[in-house]
Amino acid sequence: MKKMIQTQMIFEKKLHTRRNLNGQLGVFVQNYDGEPIAELSIMDESTELAPNEFILKDYSENEKITKELLILKRLVPTDRFVLIGSHLCSICQIRSEV
Repeated sequence: MKKMIQTQMIFEKKLHTRRNLNGQLGVFVQNYDGEPIAELSIMDESTELAPNEFILKDYSENEKITKELLILKRLVPTDRFVLIGSHLCSICQIRSEV
């Protein structure tokens, strides 16, 4: 039952992207009314990313929502990581809708 509730929660949210000033992909979660919930990406000038990649902030207030998105395979981790402060952050892509 708990798993079903988590799945329902994620379907009430949508991912929104835009380019940051440095050209990196910014990834945001909004509810379906367009209200912001969380920013999932971190800008880092020293990290080279492909146009469809972003640095995932999966700690602190984003821990639960990023875990749900990864379980549902909405976010796809690459095999690359970057150290941001004291956190080892995944470089991810957003799964294209099928």
